[in-house]
Amino acid sequence: MRFCLCSAVIFLLSCTLYAQRPASSVQVFTEVGGMVSSARQTPFWLRANQFGSVPFVAPATLARLGSTGTFRRDSVGKGWGAGYGVEAVAFAGPNSRILLPEAYAKVSYRSIELVVGRRKEKMGLVDTTLSSGSYSWSGNALPITKIQIGTNGFTPLKFTRGVIAINAFFAHGWFPTTDSIRNSFLHQKALYGRIGKPNWKVKFYGGILHNAQWGGHSDYLSDWHAIDGKLPSSFKDYLHIILSKQPGQNEELSNHDLVNQFGNHLGSIDLGIEISLGRWQVMGYHQHPFEDKSGVAFINVPDGLYGIRFITQPVKTNGFQLHHILFEYLNTMDQSGATVETGTRYDGQDDYFNNYQYLDGWVNNRHVIGTPFLSRRADILPERRNDFPNKRIWSIANNRVQMGHLGLAGMVGQGIQWQTRLSISQNYGTHRYPFAKSVSQFSGAAWLTWPLSWLGGSELRTAIALDQGQLYSNAFGGWISIRKVWKAVK
Repeated sequence: MRFCLCSAVIFLLSCTLYAQRPASSVQVFTEVGGMVSSARQTPFWLRANQFGSVPFVAPATLARLGSTGTFRRDSVGKGWGAGYGVEAVAFAGPNSRILLPEAYAKVSYRSIELVVGRRKEKMGLVDTTLSSGSYSWSGNALPITKIQIGTNGFTPLKFTRGVIAINAFFAHGWFPTTDSIRNSFLHQKALYGRIGKPNWKVKFYGGILHNAQWGGHSDYLSDWHAIDGKLPSSFKDYLHIILSKQPGQNEELSNHDLVNQFGNHLGSIDLGIEISLGRWQVMGYHQHPFEDKSGVAFINVPDGLYGIRFITQPVKTNGFQLHHILFEYLNTMDQSGATVETGTRYDGQDDYFNNYQYLDGWVNNRHVIGTPFLSRRADILPERRNDFPNKRIWSIANNRVQMGHLGLAGMVGQGIQWQTRLSISQNYGTHRYPFAKSVSQFSGAAWLTWPLSWLGGSELRTAIALDQGQLYSNAFGGWISIRKVWKAVK
């Protein structure tokens, strides 16, 4: 029903705007390919941060078909506009499926846009091309259907003469039904600021991203955690979620909700700086995670994602080029302490991405929504899965991680693009259920994209990937596909 609404909005808005001779751009793309692996499990960097559209199990063949479009009344983007995006993915193999990673419609006025549906997004101050994954919303999982209103990128504030710009949004979404929870919601909001005009040599960034899963019904929750399996879902409860407010003691709630804020809250507080150094643009950033008040108060320092990026524009040459370098470090070891009782006003043992009420954890469609380096129990080697009585609890079996990541990209000659990601991690399980000993894991991949003259211009995509360690199955795999894009601009 929601996607039918998206289609209607697309049709009506596009018809209206075309009648007024808008500036428009439409793109249609298709891709057909396949992958193999020496193990049953797909190598990590062939499937991670792919919006849940690459299967965990190999071998598999895959086909994509999609389209995006924008329509505006003027070519400078100062008036009304509309747009859409849709993508379907089908893969055949041991776990054949058809997915819809994207299906949305949007309407905009100047820098404000309203989006309805499911859209690919990576959130936070991070390098979106080569990153190991933004902490709480990385693009690793299938997008969630939602309604979102906000700015379209950073928007300068006129009264500051453009020195200060903001990027903000507010969203309400619907989690799909799982075995352990039905009819739960997503609340999401963000506010980011930039100090410095786009052409300044130094710019400062900061902001916060707040996510919460709330409401719903579960057959697996005890009376301590829910009343008859129902979690708070009223509009009054929604206001508590928005404000992250503690409920009143006179409310009819489960014991869990009386001592905790409603819902599963998490997000990050981000800081960044961007510096122009000749041909190179350098950006440093830090995403500080929070799950409750202790994270907001920075009790869990030094946890978070740290990154530094160097990027420059390609030049015309027939030789080898390196124009994008990224170093990242992820640390999630502290979590405000190993025990809940810390002797301070703040609780410890934050247990990132796990929750007593939402037993699937911070997961959608069997993929972690945040950084993929915090691992689901179902994805790691059997010997890493701690055997305790109720395995439905603690979907995320590995959330204490130290990880180093290198991303590189460039060109060879005039048209061949290359890219590589290399990650090494030390994994400790969780504070509650640590691994018997820490385990190391290396995951790496390299991609080449070759321009082709077939079909009036297309591209061949190839990749190899390797997993070696004690967290995932050792695997060596490959990917090959042909992609074609048709564009129409008016």
